[in-house]
Amino acid sequence: MRQNGAASDCSVEPILRLLKRSTLSTGARGPQQSKSPTQPCYNMALVSRREEPTTGTDRFFLTTPIYYINARPHLGTCYTTVIADIIARYQRMRGRDVLLVTGSDENSQKTVIAAKEAGEEPLPYCDQMVKHYHDAWRELNIGPYEFVRTTEARHARLVQHFFSRLYEQGDIYQGTYSGWYCTPCETFFTERELKPENLCPKCERPAHPVEEEAYFFRLSTYEERLRRFFADHPDFVLPSFRRNEMLSRLNEGLQDICVSRSSLEWGIRLPWDEKHVFYVWVEALLAYLTGSGYRFDEPDSAHYWPPDLHLMAKDIPWFHAIVFPAMLMAYGLPPANQMIVHGYWLIRGGKMSKSKGLVITPHEVVDLMGADGLRYFYAREVPLGLDGTISLEAIVERYNFELGNDLGNLLNRLLPMTERYFDGAVPEQGTPASGDAELAELTEKVTQRTLQLYGDYELSRGIEEVFSLVRAANKYIDERKPWELAQQPQRKDEFSAGFSLLFTAIRNIAVLLAPVIPTSAQRIWEQLGLTGDLQELGFSVLEEPFPAGTHIGHAEPLFPRVEMPERTAEPAKPVGAHAAPDIHTTGELQTKEEPMEASQITFDDFMRVEIIAAKILSAERVEGTDKLIKMNVDDGRGGRVCVAGIGHVYEPEKLVGLTLPMVANLKPAKLRGVLSEGMILAAQDDAGNLSLVVLDKDIAPGSRIT
Repeated sequence: MRQNGAASDCSVEPILRLLKRSTLSTGARGPQQSKSPTQPCYNMALVSRREEPTTGTDRFFLTTPIYYINARPHLGTCYTTVIADIIARYQRMRGRDVLLVTGSDENSQKTVIAAKEAGEEPLPYCDQMVKHYHDAWRELNIGPYEFVRTTEARHARLVQHFFSRLYEQGDIYQGTYSGWYCTPCETFFTERELKPENLCPKCERPAHPVEEEAYFFRLSTYEERLRRFFADHPDFVLPSFRRNEMLSRLNEGLQDICVSRSSLEWGIRLPWDEKHVFYVWVEALLAYLTGSGYRFDEPDSAHYWPPDLHLMAKDIPWFHAIVFPAMLMAYGLPPANQMIVHGYWLIRGGKMSKSKGLVITPHEVVDLMGADGLRYFYAREVPLGLDGTISLEAIVERYNFELGNDLGNLLNRLLPMTERYFDGAVPEQGTPASGDAELAELTEKVTQRTLQLYGDYELSRGIEEVFSLVRAANKYIDERKPWELAQQPQRKDEFSAGFSLLFTAIRNIAVLLAPVIPTSAQRIWEQLGLTGDLQELGFSVLEEPFPAGTHIGHAEPLFPRVEMPERTAEPAKPVGAHAAPDIHTTGELQTKEEPMEASQITFDDFMRVEIIAAKILSAERVEGTDKLIKMNVDDGRGGRVCVAGIGHVYEPEKLVGLTLPMVANLKPAKLRGVLSEGMILAAQDDAGNLSLVVLDKDIAPGSRIT
């Protein structure tokens, strides 16, 4: 998701050379250990943790937020971790030594409140809640990962040491905090930051005034240094409009930030003043450093710091882009190389939120279609960085239409024909027909483009590339009609060559989808008769020809059609005076029945619409209609069909050769039995006059229109 421009077509560049583009993360030395914390900690067994970074190999270190522990994970909280796991798997398949750090933020006031409501002490309550997160990550096939609990002794020791250094060098001083505080968000606000009626700008619940003795970090001292850092690292925050938000706030001037609370008992004690505990927001940030393996008492030991990538939702970039880098600068360690700020998943206009009752549980989806169906939806539905709309219906449609109808259908056609015509063995590559070069070239192009798009964090576009190859392979079977070629012995070489091309294409499809749908990709791999673990084999297998003579495995449906479960609507419980109005629940899926704003949309809404240049290759009227025209278009991705109601104004033959803007990510729909996979743009006045929007200069099909 680099903002320097679209990824270039590198079809002439060998795959392995492309995969070796990388840098080695290094860290700085740390000082001596400080006092042990007085806060007791519970340390759960780590999940697949490597004690030290592997030496002599390239490394990649990424993080998710450290999640609040006061509620079980739902689809909103699982999203970031799934995306992080997809990126981690991609990097591992490149041959890199990868560390993924996630964890639980337990030293918060809301933890104390939730534990009290559950009738437990905070630490036993956290012990139980952490298990739900491990269960969810396991259910969603996430791992390996390093899980940091902020109540762990190793974290408390590092936090006390880190801030002791800042205190001793004068970057922390004592004062009095007077302002507004939102308990649910655990966040301080100035009066001008509040919404009307003193509502929290993040959750829109009442904030309350506080005044207490506190210690402050001299954030203002690092204002100019942060400006230079942003100037020197233009891709530090992505997407670019999130970077601009951070710069805008930075240019307003920085105020020193509170780093302690004297009114709370739960938390990590300040070693120089045990009447205070560290403010949860600054203390939890150091969980990334804890998880990196950085040892302040062994400064020469290997570790992964700094992170190559922070992943987070759009409600918390300020602490990660401004506060945390300044703290690290003060300590003497480099900030992360990059951070991506993603949007929210919305349910009919409302942010997914446990407290507001807008939730879908991951169990509901996984029980219906398995983890891969949800992982695929997360990565495919919207570009990383923007808001998305989620519903069980939308997840099921993506699963049935793309994974089932397109990918599953391709495999279900290829394998039985291989059994029938070649006794279940992949044929030798014969002499290809003249028309076969197109599929071979597309396979190579899609492979190169997808790897580069994944590396640029353009997961949705990468998956679209893969499915352009899926569609092209299905189209190849439709047009070449292997069942007819099988009756012509004189075309045996051509027949064999076509099957060899198809096996190479579907092999590459499985490998490219392995980071996204690892279980299904492995099953495709095995049904093709190939051996080994795809995650361990990595992308290097893409350099190899498909081995002729391979006996295919047992064919079985991978993506059986999913039907929506029947659910009964019932009213949700009240969630407070400032909750969104008219909340209804359908089972565990809750929706906000509220009319959409017709006159204005947000920038995020606009960016979700993918408009590309599409060249019309052929056009004909849909049988039995006057208005509908079926157009085969070149979209730069293998081609698709678009149906438009313009036949009363335009003759089909007059459309051929035009290049038009087309909405490429509109949900496909059947019109008079023809599946339309896009929408062209036209203008119509009150008198009914209609005019197509035509691009007036020659431009490559598939070019994005912005």
